[in-house]
This record gives sequence, C-alpha cells and structure tokens, in this order.
Amino acid sequence: MRNILFVDDQQEVLNRHRESLKKYRGQVETIIALGVDAALEAARRVPIDVVVTDLHMRQLDATTVLRRIKEEHPDIIRLMLCSPNEFDSIFIALPTAQQILAKPLDPDTLLNVVERTCRLRELLTDSLRRKIGALEQLPSIPAVYLELNQAMADPNVTNLKMARIIEKDPAMAAKTLQLVNSAAFGLLKQITSLHTAISYLGMDLIKNLSLAVHIFAALEGLGVRSYFSFNTEQQHALITARVAKRLVTGRRQTQNAYTAALLHDIGKLLLAVCIPEKFVKTQLASKATGRPVHEIEAEMLGITHAEAGAYLLSLWGLPYPIVEAVAYHHNPAAALEKTFDVPTAVAVANALVEEPSGNIPPAIADHLQFLEVIHELPAWTAIANEELQRIPPRNGAVRKYSDSAALLPN
Repeated sequence: MRNILFVDDQQEVLNRHRESLKKYRGQVETIIALGVDAALEAARRVPIDVVVTDLHMRQLDATTVLRRIKEEHPDIIRLMLCSPNEFDSIFIALPTAQQILAKPLDPDTLLNVVERTCRLRELLTDSLRRKIGALEQLPSIPAVYLELNQAMADPNVTNLKMARIIEKDPAMAAKTLQLVNSAAFGLLKQITSLHTAISYLGMDLIKNLSLAVHIFAALEGLGVRSYFSFNTEQQHALITARVAKRLVTGRRQTQNAYTAALLHDIGKLLLAVCIPEKFVKTQLASKATGRPVHEIEAEMLGITHAEAGAYLLSLWGLPYPIVEAVAYHHNPAAALEKTFDVPTAVAVANALVEEPSGNIPPAIADHLQFLEVIHELPAWTAIANEELQRIPPRNGAVRKYSDSAALLPN
C-alpha cells in the first residue's frame, strides 16, 4: 500500500484528486492537506511515500511546500504538477521537486510513477547503502554545478551569466571548450568563447558536464588513470545522449533522456576514485573474459557502476527520472516501466552505441518485447549508426564503443 499526500490551497482540487484515485483503492491510500501546515502534520502522523502539489496555486508557493517537506521528511518522494506548455519554467522547481507530471493529472500515469520511484527509492536506501559502505569519501556536489543550477532557476538567465560562472573553474572551462570543438559536433570553425560554446552545447549539457569533470578531477595522480580514458568515456556519453533523446518524444522526456545518457556511466568514475585497485581488477577481468563489466562488478564488488552512479546522483538531488535511468541502464525491466520511457531509451541507446549492428543484450531485447516496441529496433539502430558516423573512423570502420573502451590509454 502506497500513501500519497496531495497538497493544495483549494479543497475542490483536493477532492478531485481523491476521487480520481478511487479505482486504486487497496493499492494506494489518498491523503489530502489544505495548506503546508496541514501537509506537515499529515506527514508526521502517517508514513507518506509520495507528496504531490501544483506549480501554480492561488495562495501557496509550490517550491515552499516541497522545500518544507524535504527539510522535515527527506525520504518522501516529491512530485509537482505542471501544464505541458510551462515546462520551460520548471527549472524553478528543480531544487525541490524530484519529478514533474503533466496536468491534468492522469491517475494511471501517477500510479506508474509512484511504483517506479518507490522501487528506485528502495534500491537507493538500505540495500545499496550497505553495498556502497566500502566506498569512502564520496565526492561532494561541485560548487559550480550548484551555482549553475541556481542560475538556471531564473527563466531570464543569459548565456553570458552562465559563462561567467564557468570561468570560475578553469578545468570546467577547458572541458567545455574541448567538448564543443570535438569531432562529435562537427563544427567548421574553432570555438574559443565560453559564451558561444554554451550557445552550441545548451545549458543542460553544460550543467551536467560539470558533474563529470568534478569527479574526474579526483583521478589526477591515481594509477587507475592508465586504465580509464576520460576522453573516450566523454565521447561515448555524448553520443549515447544524442541517440537517447531521439528515441523519445516530448520536450521533458528528451531532456531527461539526454541528461541521463550523458551521466549514465558516472558510476565508473566514482568506483575508480573510491576503490581504484578493485576498479582496475574489474576492468582487467572484463577485458580478459569478454564479459560485460557490470556483470564482473556485481560478482567482485557486490555493486555495479550503474547502481553506484545512481546513488551518487540521488545524494546530489538530481531528478528521479534521471537517477532511475542511470540505475537501470543495463536492466531497464527492473524499472517496472509499463510503457517505453527514459530508462529503456537510455539502455537501448547505450547498447546500440556499444554494438552498432543492433545485436543488443537479451535482457534489453526481452524488455522491448514486453513493451511491444521491438519493431522499432531497426529504426533505432539506424539512428545510432547515424550518430556514430559523425565520429572520425578508425581503420576505415565506424567507431564502436564498449565497456573495454575505458581501458584505452589517455
């Protein structure tokens, strides 16, 4: 039984929400609260799984409601309702809301989200915390990312302001210019201005690139650097992101798919930083046996880079759809999707970038069969190959990425 708390400043709105979930009686318990004080009191009285509020209310400020919930009950999943034509303004909600749902509220969609996020929360709590206990000194969220995130909450933020924030971090500035001038973008001229670079790359990519750069900085001076090519990983992530966003529709889904794919292997960086000797052993074992590295990680470490990366992003407060896709990018069926969504899009994109022939892992193929979208695979394979063709070939062949690509020297 899931307990869902609806918060609003209009009783009639709350009554409609309660009525819409009547058919799920026995699966969910609907609790309503008129105002933030009533919401906090309800959360103190009853264990709440999910809280749902509206971006626009007459008297209440949604971000204030969710921030108060977050402060007192950080384990409660926080959802915000928003009109589809307002998704450009959802940066306002990013620091407090973990997912954004379209209005009018569809109860089937809500239940699907609730089950998936609760499943992910269970993965990211006790069980995973025990597994990740050996990973000491988890990287803290980078200051540049926090400042970029705060700036993006302003709908009028300019590329110039973003550039000035990035300039405070020379490593981030260098990586931004390196990325925009890489072969993956195929620009005809060199870009030397951060302001111009942001115009090409987009704010979302810039913001999330800061996360990867921050973690990679910790690899400097470690012996593991010989077994990990950040340039290779960065390019793999970028291509996977470009493929993933083309497999879904809708602005919100494409943004989530792009960001999740960009960060899907961030757990490799985390393992390399926190347990470098064990990380090297998993990489060498994968190369020697030809088996996927995540299978070796599960056997040798009791945790995969997918889970570790999701755990870190969850600690950093990234939205649940992104954390979910990172957690399940090798096994999307575990996300409990009922329809094709971001976790499967990222998993398919990653598989096709690693194996452009379209010979994807059986677990992913079976899930596509379950979702009844397996017939789309040839078209998706063509998309992946199109994106891979933008990368300069090696020895006359289309470049292929795999987990063993991480073993290439810098």
